[in-house]
Amino acid sequence: MIKPLIATAVLAIGVPIGAAAYVHARTGELADQLGEAGGVPAQIGAIDADLTGAIRLSEVALGDLVAADSIEASVALESLLSGELHADEIRVSHPRVDIAASTDGDSDLARVARRLLGKSKVGAAGPAGGGERRLRRIVVSSGSLSARIAGVGELSAEDVELVPDAGGVRVITGPVRVHGQTQPIDISLAFARSAAELSLPKLELRRVLAVGGTGTVTAGSRTLELREVAAGRLGAAGSLELHAAIDDGGVARPIALELSPKDAAVTVRGDRIPLRALAAVAPPAFDLETARATGEVRIARTGSSLQLFADGSFDGVVVRHKAIAGEPIPVGAHIKARLTVTPEAITVSEIGIVLGALDAKVSGWLRRGAPTSGQLEVAIAPAPCADLLAALPDPVRGVLDGMVLVGTLGGTARLAIDLAAPLGDGTVLTTAIANGCRALSEPPAADVTTLTTASDHQYADGSHGRVGPGEATWYNWDRIPPRLRNAFVSAEDGRFFEHDGFDLQQIARSLEIDLRERRLARGGSTISQQLVKNAFLSYRRTFDRKVQEAILTWRLEERLDKKQILTRYLNIIELGPRVFGVGAASKYWFDRSPRELSVKQAAFLAAITSEPSSMSRRVRRAGGLDPQSAERVATILRAMYRDGVISTEDFELAKTQPMYFAAAAIRSDR
Repeated sequence: MIKPLIATAVLAIGVPIGAAAYVHARTGELADQLGEAGGVPAQIGAIDADLTGAIRLSEVALGDLVAADSIEASVALESLLSGELHADEIRVSHPRVDIAASTDGDSDLARVARRLLGKSKVGAAGPAGGGERRLRRIVVSSGSLSARIAGVGELSAEDVELVPDAGGVRVITGPVRVHGQTQPIDISLAFARSAAELSLPKLELRRVLAVGGTGTVTAGSRTLELREVAAGRLGAAGSLELHAAIDDGGVARPIALELSPKDAAVTVRGDRIPLRALAAVAPPAFDLETARATGEVRIARTGSSLQLFADGSFDGVVVRHKAIAGEPIPVGAHIKARLTVTPEAITVSEIGIVLGALDAKVSGWLRRGAPTSGQLEVAIAPAPCADLLAALPDPVRGVLDGMVLVGTLGGTARLAIDLAAPLGDGTVLTTAIANGCRALSEPPAADVTTLTTASDHQYADGSHGRVGPGEATWYNWDRIPPRLRNAFVSAEDGRFFEHDGFDLQQIARSLEIDLRERRLARGGSTISQQLVKNAFLSYRRTFDRKVQEAILTWRLEERLDKKQILTRYLNIIELGPRVFGVGAASKYWFDRSPRELSVKQAAFLAAITSEPSSMSRRVRRAGGLDPQSAERVATILRAMYRDGVISTEDFELAKTQPMYFAAAAIRSDR
């Protein structure tokens, strides 16, 4: 911040002290010599001198870097009497500086200054008993010194005085104003006074101090007021520190910023800092109006490597996003993170999240660029199940309200990704979860035990109906033939009778397809998960629903056996336009009962599960089995044969067997 203040000294000291000898020569010759010394074009409008020892240069410019209305040098009387022309004091009127600074802190002006100062003896101490005289000081006599630093902002200072010494220049100023802007953030600071030490000829900043500051930080329409602002650096190898207090409705919130040029690092520390001013740069889903943060964030660069460290907490953040939940979610947590970003990879040493009783840590690495590869591990510290459930924000907990849990839960999950591997081998997911949770009571709004009896059910189209044993439309296990049951298992969840509600292999396979296609192309839900979704949850694909689905699937597998789960599922699944359950679907599509269906017809009903509306439209449009639907049916038949639920004879017959639909289904406008 202080470097631009010595720009006037560069020009003044760089002018040869014997300038008076050129008073009667042509002005252009002196400008040429000054330009040659500095390595940039120089301009001097006029030169005046008088017998009192004052030499005045008007309309002075050094390229586009430095300009001043005038520079006036006072020559000491004893210097004049001895026939020498050593400047005792230099006064500068309305100086202006334009600096283009590079990322290493150097600038075009600094390079010119080093050329000029390297050719000048001014300011050097002479030998004992004699030697050259020293310039006493340089003063901005009128106006303020203003500087524009490319890529950073603007600076202006009043009452500027530069005092050369044996090591360089001491800079003393009155009021200083700093304005910086990086869209969409605008920063303005004002200090009552400042001082700095600058070494010559390298122009290295040694010590600096600016005090009595106020300021604002504006982002979009939000502004933070700063007070008690002070900036300082105690040594040439030290960091530049800025301390301030943010006005938070009359409460002072301390914040500190540290810039370390040695390791190109920026560190920010704060206590209960309001984040509302960052709304303009935050993702639209995050409402920061009431958000506050406490802790430390550090970013450092080493070559092409970027290190990030964060340790702190935040609260009051409100998340509004359709992929998270159907209503706003207040979020607060403690986060500790250490990661490294290089052009080749992102390495996560640790990302720790503490949210109530939930204490989770993520570590691993991810290769940047294609093909994607990486390894991630998530570890959850053992915690009481009741506390983990309570840690969920109310909108995420949703229908789980009223559930009472005991026991503890914790463990790890590991994911390995290598999309250079053949399809099917690109992801591997393993878990080691110690689930000691027990439910003392089920949630009233989503009690899975109600699925064993007749109860009201809301179908996908919003209609309601009674579903369960004793209802006229109910098909129990024995009324659904094995070929039909097995067709749905092969199509939807081949390991249904083996897993406990979650199929890690299927989840990993779905994730691999999503990563390869770079979109959410496929889900990994089991039949148990689909039953829970259809019975108790919305059809939104959101984070809150997935959390509820996971917990309710665990309860479903605990309380119902596989036959009960599959039977209920086959009685409520959507299989056509306003057609629900295998009994209604058999009648609608083929005018038959489930027991009368052929293998191929059973495969058709299983095939339509994933796209009941679009597949129905295709079939009606084609007046029969269209090519796309036929391929889907063929895929189900191959899965049934692979799983051993149909014989070779049945498989070969089904492949060539024609598909006959009920006339009403083909003509239907439903």
